[in-house]
Amino acid sequence: MSKLEEFRSFMREINVDAFMLHTKDEYLNEYSEELTRLCGFTGTNGLLIVTKNNKCPFFTDGRYITQARNQLDQGSFQVYNIQEEDPREWVKANLTLTTSLSYYLQYFTVKEIRKYENICKLVPYSIKKEISRREQMIVSHASGEGSKSKCEKVVKSIDKEAEAVLLTDPNSISWLLNLRNENAKYTPCILGRAILYKNGNVDLFVQDKEHSTVQANLDNHVNTFDISKLESLLCKLASIMIDPSTTPMSIMTVIQNKQVVERGDPCLIHKAVKNQVEIAGAINAHIRDGAAVTNFLCWLENNIGNGTTELNAEEKLLEFRKEQDLFKQPSFPTISAFNENGAIIHYRASSKTNKVIQKDGLYLIDSGGQYLDGTTDVTRTVAIGNPTNEQITHYTIVLKAHIAVANAVFPLGTTGGALDILARTHLWKFGMDYMHGTGHGVGSYLSVHEGPQAISQGNKVKLMPGMILSNEPGYYIPEKYGIRIENLMYVDRQENDFLNFKQLTCIPYDRRLIDVQMLTKDEIEWINSYHRFVYTNLENSIKDKKWLKKACDPL
Repeated sequence: MSKLEEFRSFMREINVDAFMLHTKDEYLNEYSEELTRLCGFTGTNGLLIVTKNNKCPFFTDGRYITQARNQLDQGSFQVYNIQEEDPREWVKANLTLTTSLSYYLQYFTVKEIRKYENICKLVPYSIKKEISRREQMIVSHASGEGSKSKCEKVVKSIDKEAEAVLLTDPNSISWLLNLRNENAKYTPCILGRAILYKNGNVDLFVQDKEHSTVQANLDNHVNTFDISKLESLLCKLASIMIDPSTTPMSIMTVIQNKQVVERGDPCLIHKAVKNQVEIAGAINAHIRDGAAVTNFLCWLENNIGNGTTELNAEEKLLEFRKEQDLFKQPSFPTISAFNENGAIIHYRASSKTNKVIQKDGLYLIDSGGQYLDGTTDVTRTVAIGNPTNEQITHYTIVLKAHIAVANAVFPLGTTGGALDILARTHLWKFGMDYMHGTGHGVGSYLSVHEGPQAISQGNKVKLMPGMILSNEPGYYIPEKYGIRIENLMYVDRQENDFLNFKQLTCIPYDRRLIDVQMLTKDEIEWINSYHRFVYTNLENSIKDKKWLKKACDPL
């Protein structure tokens, strides 16, 4: 019996018509073993509705459409682009008010479930199985501002009708309390919940506290409990403020009879605006990371034809990063993709797909590091052998889009959504586009994907000095190749109160893929200036200075 049929048997046992699953767990981590077992999808954004029979609809965004179609059995699943076909509309068209749709109470947030109210009969299902231990190593993190000071700032945002705010995003809790979990993979956030009271005190509830190690020196405004105590302490409150987009339905069932005030997470905007210590840390982390990635690119160029594969390259890059001070771990799974694999936007090399990097083509490497003083994320696309004229043209168009954002000057109050078109205009001229945002926010030794700011269509958050964002336009031709160029940068204030971006990433672009004839004088000067910046920062830490000098020579 297939995993899908086994799950349908479970649905018959609990007597439901359909069951909804997605890729997040109770702490918003973007990976679900059960979803992968059921359909084979390994990406970080997917929603599956298991039906009693027929094809099961599977929804994902443009980054994963090609991957989902490759990984899912087309006889059992129908893949939809969530930007074109909303799951709510599918439910509306295919289920009725008497049809039962079940979901895991712990894994879906209040906001997610509300979309399906009054369309079908929602049946919450609480996971009975014992949750595996998640032993944490919780340590203090120096961020340039004390936790007490942060708490005093954030409490000003608590609604006057609420006694306290319940924090359910692990990244917000980690930032607020200056704590990190060294046992967490990719994102060093602590797994737990927190109640922040109006007087600035905090009750912290740690997942599996008995088996976790808390080496942090917590200030006296913080009390620590096991996560099992959360419900009883919530019950003592008459009113509470929550963020419905991060609060799981399992918690909502506990507080639903109280006065619940719904607001956005009050930590988000404070966390997004980095202080001077965090910006200085990001600058230093990117210099070290730049040395690691540049050493890797030099190594790659010298090892083509030696049987180097996507997985070999991924391992080698990690070796170079491990040589750097303050490096802890990768900030996300590395995308090491040659030729047609590069067209799968969030590709992951495996023993089944692993290609030898040889002959002619394009190699795309998207990777990042968690350093104690900053989080990095960079993508470079490089020529293997002799690139075609088409590849050079497409790369140069993407580079022009990248420069347009990097070079932007804009007034206070400008949103990231307003800047997205600066990149896309360059592609639209040639009938090209890409199915992902142009840039996302980045944390400080926290999540490599951090909100609320983003350079993407529809984002309405105003950009502020100190925010760190990525700049990553791309272009992808399925079955052929993918191109993406990504730097991290931070928002800075100019003397005239206008804002601009300062580059953090220190890694050269591939000159072999640049058609200088397609560039304006200003674009050429920007690239030359950027390469001077790279050379100045890396000349004393790179293994092959001749290679670096050649890579950074003026166009």
